[in-house]
Amino acid sequence: MATTDACTGQLFTPVSGAGLDADSAPRPYFHPVRTVSGAVLTDVAPADHIHHLGLSIAFSDLNGTNFWGGSTYTPDRGPVVLPNHGRQLAESWPGTDGMGGAGGPAEEPGAGGTVLWVSEEGVVLARERRTVRAFTHSVPGTWSLSLDSVMVPAGGIPALEVSSSAVKGRTGAGYGGIFWRFPADCSDTTVLCADGAGEDVAHGSRSPWLAISTVTGGAPATVVLAQGTPARPWFIRAGEYLGAGPAVAWSRKAVADAAHPLHQVLHAVIHDGRVTSPDQALRLLEHHPAANTTKHPDRTP
Repeated sequence: MATTDACTGQLFTPVSGAGLDADSAPRPYFHPVRTVSGAVLTDVAPADHIHHLGLSIAFSDLNGTNFWGGSTYTPDRGPVVLPNHGRQLAESWPGTDGMGGAGGPAEEPGAGGTVLWVSEEGVVLARERRTVRAFTHSVPGTWSLSLDSVMVPAGGIPALEVSSSAVKGRTGAGYGGIFWRFPADCSDTTVLCADGAGEDVAHGSRSPWLAISTVTGGAPATVVLAQGTPARPWFIRAGEYLGAGPAVAWSRKAVADAAHPLHQVLHAVIHDGRVTSPDQALRLLEHHPAANTTKHPDRTP
């Protein structure tokens, strides 16, 4: 199910993130991520949140360090910009299976890269094995992507503790984990999930899938996202900006150690055109070889 050579370099581009300002919590990311027809579905450093970086993995609080960028939520003062930003260093980035894009050569199918999570004080807190796979799709104008992450504490760190602004008291702000930031020019957006339609329904839902249809650059496009089992709550914004991803620390801290790694997975179907019903979204997901959770259960804790 690997992509054909005709797709190489056209659909997504890996970026190391080196050279970004410290306040943006430098990290590797994918941008642009495109539809088959070329519509761009990610954004980097938009004016509303300059620390949002395409498709990336970020936490607002990992062992006390801000790996999300921007402000840190404090219970007594609210959001405050603090000198507590970490960075992610890619020892090898990325691993792909034929759609590596401009950022580097493709490797063997399913190959991965190692990412170090480094605190503001230069301490390596975590080691992550990150894998990206891309697939052709039987539906015209459609392709599929899977991003998989396994994190363990670095040597000398007993455990990883992931918190969020919601855990600290900011209602609904449970963001943190794999996060997809859509372009700032998105309009006419529709959000669907197994629990119904709309941002208010999807935000916090543990639906196994989430469909976001929008218009960007004048072109209609859809991203259908799916999780493993059991599903984490979805963090989604569709008003102030458009972005979504599963939340690792929605209402309480997530803790991981060497014996129990922090595992995250996100599957995506990228489609030229709109998706207007749950049945249509599920039909697209059926053709994603890694997203069928009945045949390919994930280890998401």
